[in-house]
Amino acid sequence: MTEQDKIPAHDDLERVEYECDELGVTLVCYFEYEPEQIGSTEFGTGLKMEPDYPATFTLMHVYTPEGLNIAPVISVGLVDEIEEYAQEEFPKRWEEEEASAAYDRWMDRTLEGGGL
Repeated sequence: MTEQDKIPAHDDLERVEYECDELGVTLVCYFEYEPEQIGSTEFGTGLKMEPDYPATFTLMHVYTPEGLNIAPVISVGLVDEIEEYAQEEFPKRWEEEEASAAYDRWMDRTLEGGGL
């Protein structure tokens, strides 16, 4: 049985693997993501009408390599550490995905136009 068989998929959540020194294993973590929200401003004056809210990652599930969900029993400190890691990791991943998608679009246009 492989790791993928042991750990359930959560397609509606963001996934990241976290190297946990404290436990000595790689944890598979699933997050609920809320994008940042920019509050509205008054037209003309620029007066802030609503507050801005930063993007948030809320840890929902944490699986060990054996497929055990340990989210309910890990320390608050470890939860904070994993969420901070996700805050740093996901923007890098999204930038890489966007760069890859842009390259794919360029290749498609090039091949359609008879280039290469």
